[in-house]
Amino acid sequence: MAPVNRHYLAFLLLLVLQAAAGAQVASGTSANGLSYEASGSGDAVVLIHAFSVDRRMWAPQVALLERRYRVVRYDLRGHGKSDAPSAPYSTFEDLRSVLDAVGVNRATLIGLSAGSEVATDFALAYPDRVARLILASPGLSGFVPAPPLTWVQPVFQAAAKGDSAGAAKLWAATPIMAMRNDIAATATVNDLVMSNTRIWTYRANPVQPLTPPAIKRLAELKCPTLVILGEQDLPHIKEIAALLAGGIAGARLVTIPRAGHMVNLDARDAFNQAVETFLAAR
Repeated sequence: MAPVNRHYLAFLLLLVLQAAAGAQVASGTSANGLSYEASGSGDAVVLIHAFSVDRRMWAPQVALLERRYRVVRYDLRGHGKSDAPSAPYSTFEDLRSVLDAVGVNRATLIGLSAGSEVATDFALAYPDRVARLILASPGLSGFVPAPPLTWVQPVFQAAAKGDSAGAAKLWAATPIMAMRNDIAATATVNDLVMSNTRIWTYRANPVQPLTPPAIKRLAELKCPTLVILGEQDLPHIKEIAALLAGGIAGARLVTIPRAGHMVNLDARDAFNQAVETFLAAR
């Protein structure tokens, strides 16, 4: 029998402990069909996960943050327990529906990858509802990688053939999902990706983008902003991080040594420290 991965066990334990505190966790579905949870008390912090996983990726951060904050995490459309993208929608309006559902008027947004793109778009659409931004391994609406990301083609080809499990397995093995610092966390990432194979079954995504896109509007962002980057992340993500840090007035960039794209799992202690330090500053 293969040895049990200690980080995967720790990840499961965090989920069990959070579930055990059931009376302290409020859960539901927003008017837009987004599944969410909220726990803790204090100023609101919203966690927005990456593409291909779900809100469980934030387990190491929820356990820390809910001691001082009201922590809201939700599944992006088509992920986890949220509705599929069957009709036109926008990611920032989906987030608004979650905030309305939990009665939060203003919050700090923490997003990773696609979650960062959602956070930035929301801050532009609803600036009065955002206190601070933490953009990790960031995506950015309107950004087009050059050269194209050819390593994703086998994933799309498997999905086009109807092999959603195969597409998910290939995606989990791509450079963007690889653990660079904490290899043992690979099992956690694989579990999250393989739990969301349905995203590879969608034949269309009727998302309505922010117009104009965020890449043309960074100077409009006025809230305190922290950009977190893994040192071993992909070149196009580093490019986006530099654009955000340079384009948002007062933004601070923190680079975490040896970490890859899924930096909250690949270097959880360093990530948590960067988040705590930023949140504690007034």
